[in-house]
Amino acid sequence: MYFRIIFSLILYFIFSEINSQTVYVEERKIYVNSQEYRINGICYARGEGNGENSGYSFNDDIPLLVEANINTIRTYAAITNIAELNAFANAGIKVIMMLNENSYTWYVNQFKDHPAILMWEFGNEFNYHPEWFGNNIQNWYNILEDRASTVKSLDPNHPVSTGHGEVPNVQALNSCPSIDVWGMNVYRWLSPDSAINELAELSDKAMYISEVGADSFNSNSNAENQVEQAQAIEIILNAIIDKSDLCIGTTLFEFCDEWWKAGNPNQQDSGGFPNAIPYDNFANEEYWGIVTRDRVPKLSYYVVQEIYEASSLSIQENPFNISIYPNPVSVEVLNIINPSNEPLSISIYDVNGRKINSQQIIFDSVDISDLSTGFYSLVIRSGEKTTVKKIVVK
Repeated sequence: MYFRIIFSLILYFIFSEINSQTVYVEERKIYVNSQEYRINGICYARGEGNGENSGYSFNDDIPLLVEANINTIRTYAAITNIAELNAFANAGIKVIMMLNENSYTWYVNQFKDHPAILMWEFGNEFNYHPEWFGNNIQNWYNILEDRASTVKSLDPNHPVSTGHGEVPNVQALNSCPSIDVWGMNVYRWLSPDSAINELAELSDKAMYISEVGADSFNSNSNAENQVEQAQAIEIILNAIIDKSDLCIGTTLFEFCDEWWKAGNPNQQDSGGFPNAIPYDNFANEEYWGIVTRDRVPKLSYYVVQEIYEASSLSIQENPFNISIYPNPVSVEVLNIINPSNEPLSISIYDVNGRKINSQQIIFDSVDISDLSTGFYSLVIRSGEKTTVKKIVVK
């Protein structure tokens, strides 16, 4: 299966005439430039911690993310590499950007107009750790409210969220009115929808499931079982989609297996801890990925690909009626259907945001003979109108 992804305005670093985006929340929904957006996401880390370095970069991961119809990643630290942010934006992937609550204003000021940003986020399950805050969790909620309020004053064009462990209680909700979107890390066997219902009864704020999923190791049989992981993820994702009236989506945990979490960082270990994880009630920490540490898709990858394709929402309407075919393309010419018959200016960019070539055409085809195998963006302009198409060259 090849990807089908429709994405928002291309980053202004490349196309200076396109303005930065506005993201806002209204009545439990999130909108990008007035178009409703659904988070079909993944928690993204590359296997770089506690002595492990997988050796893979965003350049390796973006094609896999795109083909899986993932439109959003959630980070656990701010991305400071502008080339990486540009590459995600050019691939149509938005970022829920985790910020350090002790050093964040510089980052917001520098990147608040970057089109890769969907939301800012503070904290990942900090509510589970009152010992970090003088054994008084209210101290964390006070910090969270202060940081969220400050970010909103610096950048009124993006919401602020938090990755809360489980459903926030009344204390958390009342203490943090500046949080626009409540993320919830939910591990309830196959039923994350119960958490959605519980929060909806407490608050009318927007919400998303910031962590959910199943690992691919079964501790009862002491063996990997990718079939069980895929079955569990299918049930979990569909349960969240069934609550789309209340929940704006999810960032599934996680993209790739990470070997640093439960033992020797140079090998994959089965360690972890008891939790309500299907189907063994155990969280095997190094087996959560939908791809392996070496970027080989597991069975769950194809489940995600299919479900996210079926549930995707457009965040950009085609401002003029342009069609391209074939796509994927394996010939030297890409055909364009342009009902207006107006001259078109076409620029082609690779997945890292580098311009490959530009062409002016009047007729119905584009020469792509110089493109190697991979993913590309076609920026098509006619007068004041601009649209973007993704193509795959085989």
